[in-house]
Amino acid sequence: MERLTVAPRPDWQTRVEAEGMLWHTAGGSPYWNEGVCYRFSESEVEQIHDATEACHRMAMAAVATLIADGQLADYGYDAAAISLIEQSWRNAERDIYGRIDFAWDGRGAPKMLEYNADTPTSLLEAAVIQWSWLTDVYGAGQTAQYNDLHAALVDRLRQWRSDHGSFLHVSCVFPHDEDTGTVAYIESAAREAGLEVKFVPISAIGHTPQDGGLFLDQDDQPIRLLFKLYPWDWLLADDYGPRLVDAVLKGRIRLFEPAWKMLLANKRLLVKMWQMNPDSPYLLETQRTERPLRAKMERGESSGYVRKPVLGREGQNIAIFRRGEVGASEQTSGNYGDNDVVYQDLASLFVAGSGHDRVHALIGSWVIGGEAKGMGVRESASAITDDRARFVPHYFSEN
Repeated sequence: MERLTVAPRPDWQTRVEAEGMLWHTAGGSPYWNEGVCYRFSESEVEQIHDATEACHRMAMAAVATLIADGQLADYGYDAAAISLIEQSWRNAERDIYGRIDFAWDGRGAPKMLEYNADTPTSLLEAAVIQWSWLTDVYGAGQTAQYNDLHAALVDRLRQWRSDHGSFLHVSCVFPHDEDTGTVAYIESAAREAGLEVKFVPISAIGHTPQDGGLFLDQDDQPIRLLFKLYPWDWLLADDYGPRLVDAVLKGRIRLFEPAWKMLLANKRLLVKMWQMNPDSPYLLETQRTERPLRAKMERGESSGYVRKPVLGREGQNIAIFRRGEVGASEQTSGNYGDNDVVYQDLASLFVAGSGHDRVHALIGSWVIGGEAKGMGVRESASAITDDRARFVPHYFSEN
């Protein structure tokens, strides 16, 4: 694993905008950063692939155990959410995609940090933008990239169409460049898979009590199947949450990602995964209380631990505690300060540079249809990867 400096394409802004990425720059700095790239060996890519599939299997086994043992209330879900989760799991509703974030510096085994399973973004960057960069800079067939994402996504949506029909609504907060860009890419892949697709802003979705209570788009067309880049916990907390629960349970509307993905996106699941697999080389010890990890750090058995909100996003409200330091050595503010939290062993990210040029790299490994299909790399000046982190392309070479 090596970080390289490379020359950006002279027209890179035009190139990425043509492919749907309008959020390539934020605050005057590039979010999409092709001035550097990461080179991996083939064996390193295989390690990431194997870690991803192993962690996905462990996550799914933990979900199955929680549902079978009736533990969902202990994981923060009320009766309505439990009904949704159990029904979607019982019906084996297909999911589409998710992203597992890993800390890895090229030594030892990659360590799973969390599973972005309900509303993962950076998909367009990983599937399309970095692939075009590779072919422009290195030429088709000259180098390889761990990136089978687009073909896998289209194939998954084709399978999904066979289960659910050929018309799909897609939705997110609008206007929002990143979310609408991600949804537009999902829409494009769905059309390639043979679906008819219509976009509806989340704020434009209406409801009528007639016909048992239907959800309607901006043209009063009933919404039967909806892909939403909008968290399940936000939907259920909205005023129309109870009506949505009733409509889903009675089959008047079906949402994707399915409701069981709520569990994968809940960081409490990391506790269950570690309890079930304490010897896994890919998992970090994760606890609901601080004391075990603080004691472990004070005994010199770890370098520190991290406090995370269970439903946090974009690196918000995270704190890092390191051995030998008083209080949190790094922490972020945000909108999830009222969340319950989990505590996780501190893992080493890849670090390059020093001083103001120091960067930390995080690997986001994508799962589509239960299989590892590609990855992206994001860099941050902080050890906490937040919404200011930059997406950086990668390639790999044969050993």
